[in-house]
Amino acid sequence: MRSFLLAACLGIFMSLSAQQKITGHFILKGNVTGQDGNWMDLSYNSEGKAINDSVQIVSGRFRFEGSVKEPTMAYLSGKTKTRSVDDPNFTTVFLEPAMLTASIDDGKFKQAIITGSKTHTEYTLLQSPLNKLRNRWKPVMDTLSAVNKRSNAQYQELKEWVLVPYYAELREIEYAFYDTHRESYVTAYQLRFRARELTTDSLKLFYNRFPDKVKESINGRLLLTEISKRKIGVPGAMAANFNTVDINGNKFSLADYKGKYVLLDFWASWCVPCRKGNPHLKELYAKYNAKGFEVVGVSDDDRDNAAWRKAVAQDGLPWKHVLRGLKSANGVFDRSADINESFNISSLPTQILIDPAGKIIARYGDGGEDHALLDSKLESLIKL
Repeated sequence: MRSFLLAACLGIFMSLSAQQKITGHFILKGNVTGQDGNWMDLSYNSEGKAINDSVQIVSGRFRFEGSVKEPTMAYLSGKTKTRSVDDPNFTTVFLEPAMLTASIDDGKFKQAIITGSKTHTEYTLLQSPLNKLRNRWKPVMDTLSAVNKRSNAQYQELKEWVLVPYYAELREIEYAFYDTHRESYVTAYQLRFRARELTTDSLKLFYNRFPDKVKESINGRLLLTEISKRKIGVPGAMAANFNTVDINGNKFSLADYKGKYVLLDFWASWCVPCRKGNPHLKELYAKYNAKGFEVVGVSDDDRDNAAWRKAVAQDGLPWKHVLRGLKSANGVFDRSADINESFNISSLPTQILIDPAGKIIARYGDGGEDHALLDSKLESLIKL
């Protein structure tokens, strides 16, 4: 009889293990102190759908079940739901098809002990030195936050140089992890947020080292998309045409500027480096406009038309101005008419120089050619 029961139990266990591998089934169970009767929330994405699950904490215990096809970042919170980095009752966890356990103390969710997920263990290895770095820099970050509340412009100026050593150390920690965890889902996840900072060759290097299962993951596919986008808006490519309305409500088409040198200036009213560069750009416009040089300002102020118009007037910018065309509704972005997408704009300011035939001949400001080269480029192209 005992042999029969043992065989049956083993059969059930093997069946559950197989089910987890086939369906992506996971169980996350654990205990938490000081939150009896409250609700525990778990949020993640599965098969392209946002999952928001909640269970009540009973006798200090909670249990979630669900399905994920691959290791997936999830958000676990107790009493509060702010999802703030500083929220003591919020943390992140990598789910994967397995049995996961968590041991948590009230107000110390970020120190939670989570086992059963190989990917989460790897993520913890990365977060440990990063958290030490953040703790050392917390007084500086708090000071910058206070400055930002008073003046965003002053904040942007300060952070440009104050945080240089912080970001240098952060990148050193992350790149060391990427190098020792070349096949990790965590590396693919983290690279999503660092991809824009990397050259195309570096991004390809990291991507090509992944095994197929990571390349085929959601983060792997996003990285491949980013690599593909690097062919957009680069010197040698034809500039994508766009049709919109300008700041005065008049129809605008880039195609109407064929036969002229055109500088697309991607900027925003809140971008301090953009605004600082406007006086010199006005000098270039005054110098070359009569010889067939045009500037078109593409602003990232879709959500604040008033600030956009005020900045154009304050800086006295005489050229054509349009908005990028990014629309959003209920938190969903519509990028179908987004000019920035057509030129793969990742940071401001970025400037793209187009020749009379409509071909991109230079790119400045976001990792392309040095912005200081614009003057000499125009001087070589346009004879006064």
